[in-house]
Order: sequence, then structure tokens, then C-alpha cells
Amino acid sequence: MDGTCFDAPHSVSSSLVKSHKSDDSQGHLIEPYHGNTPEEAPAVCSTQNTLKKFVSPVTLGTRLLAADGNETRAAARKPIVRRLFPSAVRDRSPIIGLSSNTLLRTCFRIGEAINQSSQAAKSGQHVMIELYARVLASERTEKQQYFTFCDVFHAKPPYIQGVYDAAMWKAVQLFEYDGRRLLQPGRMCRCIGTMRRNGRERIMAVHNIWEATWEDIQWVAGIVGS
Repeated sequence: MDGTCFDAPHSVSSSLVKSHKSDDSQGHLIEPYHGNTPEEAPAVCSTQNTLKKFVSPVTLGTRLLAADGNETRAAARKPIVRRLFPSAVRDRSPIIGLSSNTLLRTCFRIGEAINQSSQAAKSGQHVMIELYARVLASERTEKQQYFTFCDVFHAKPPYIQGVYDAAMWKAVQLFEYDGRRLLQPGRMCRCIGTMRRNGRERIMAVHNIWEATWEDIQWVAGIVGS
């Protein structure tokens, strides 16, 4: 080593100075930079950056249909249009034990059940409703279990409120299990009970209820439509 020290930063800076001088000597003027510093950034109009409210494509109906794990097939199913309800039997039926005092109405739609209960109330008939619906919400206390039933095919109103007395399910293990299964929203069910009107709401006194499947609904719809 000959002891020569190489000062790279100084040599680079001096070369830059020389280049600037040569540029000036050749008539190339270096104009000062007029750009905005970070502190002087131009103000952006807030209206241009207004964020639109995010709307999730997952609707309430989609979540309910997904509860049975087969939302694709459920969404593609056509609503059931049942035949006209049969007329009541004669007052003196040849079948022992059969009377027209109580009518059974099997309904696959919420609106259908509401319509039948309204007609029964006007005519003074006692109607038992067999309803296939979807549980929109449910909760249980020590004395009762409450339901909000929506249509099997969508989650839009109208709804039917259901009340299931604990005296009917607490003493029977199977009934208690069937009702507990329906605490999860979105499950389909078959419920039997009577309906009454309370203001604008329809209240169903549930006599029995358990979980249903699409196969169950199709089976009963086939019997009703035959």
C-alpha cells in the first residue's frame, strides 16, 4: 500500500459540482424545483374520495338458505302452489270419529297459513294449521319457547310468531330435543298448532314441532297434490 487515501464521497460531490458548472458554462440553466413539499401537498376535494357504503351480497335469505347446507338447490326450488283445500265432511260422516268441527289445513307458505286462519276466524270454524316454514329466530325460557317463522323460500315478511309451551316439551325428552334443534336460525320445520290475531301480528300456539327437510316437504306436497 502506498498510503494514498480514497475519499469517495468527496470525489463524487466534487464531480457533481463540476458537472453543474459545465452545464452552466454551456448555457443550460438549472431551474429551481418548484414542486410541493410533503407539507405543501395540494388539498384533495373530499367529495371525490367519499367512500360508498359497502353492501354485502350475502342477504338474510342467503344466510337462512345456507343453514341447511344446501343453499344452491334451495334457491333453485320453485315455490309450491298447492291445490284448493277440500271441503269439510258432512256433519254426520259415516266414518266414526270424523267430524267437521275441526279442519286441518296443510300450508307450505306463510301467506297461505295467514289467509286460512283469517277465513276460519270470519266463519267461526276451528282450524288446525300444519305449517312448513323456516325458523327466522327462536329463543327459549323456562316456561316457553318462542319462534319467528318466515317463508320456506324467502326471508321477507309477513312473519308468524309462535309460542311453544314448556308443559308440552319439557316432560318429553324427544319433544325437548326437537325444539332445541330449532334454536338455530334457518332450519326448516313442520309445526302444528292454532292461530289467533294479536293486533297486526299472527300468533301460533304450537302444539308440536320438529325439524323438516326438503324431502319431507316434497313428500307431503305430493300427497296433497295427488
